[in-house]
Amino acid sequence: MSSEITFEKQNKARMENYYLRNRRNIIYTSLEEIEDTDWFWCPSEIEKFDNLWNEGKPIKEMAQVLRRTETAVFLLSLDRIFKGLIKSREWRIF
Repeated sequence: MSSEITFEKQNKARMENYYLRNRRNIIYTSLEEIEDTDWFWCPSEIEKFDNLWNEGKPIKEMAQVLRRTETAVFLLSLDRIFKGLIKSREWRIF
């Protein structure tokens, strides 16, 4: 029991030390001001996206087909790439 308490105290001290060392005066929130994008996709849209992606369609064309902004399609592509659900392109995604 005492070893669990000691372990918990050590973890708490590490976390406090980390946050004190890395404390920021200004915090930047990425993508906060994007208002024209949709963050929610239904399964049929994702399936259509995956098919278009696998066909090699550019994001601009995918956005037109999916009736979404290029930003929304780009963000979905990043999400799917990071999850390993689609293959990354050779930096020619547009």
